[in-house]
Amino acid sequence: MDADQPSPGVALTGYLRATGFEIEACEQPGEYVVTAFRDTPMPLRPRVSLPDDLLAEYLSEMERTPGATAGLSALSLTEVHLEEALSAGVGQNRTTAVGVRRRRRGGVEFFWERAPAPSAPEYDAAPEEQEWRADRP
Repeated sequence: MDADQPSPGVALTGYLRATGFEIEACEQPGEYVVTAFRDTPMPLRPRVSLPDDLLAEYLSEMERTPGATAGLSALSLTEVHLEEALSAGVGQNRTTAVGVRRRRRGGVEFFWERAPAPSAPEYDAAPEEQEWRADRP
């Protein structure tokens, strides 16, 4: 890696901050918590996992895989995936964790964990008691 360029993890967190995410570093290197997006608090405070060794391995694997990056650099595509996970359903974002991790059988993968969606609202009438009418005006 060029000494003038930041590590991939620093580049990714810098990109997220420039996009409007407020990120706090955790005690463990490569681990972060997203606290807000454009001044709107994120109640689930998603964890972002970007350990240098796993991230470098993941990006290298993507660069070696034909067609994996669709013409983007592996780092750019990872930026897109992180931003998508952290901004999906703004206001109702269900993301709890995102980043890279070691698979059980080796190798590295990108992961995106979400909290379950809230249950559908309860209505006063049971469905069999409801009636739909199409009256013309």
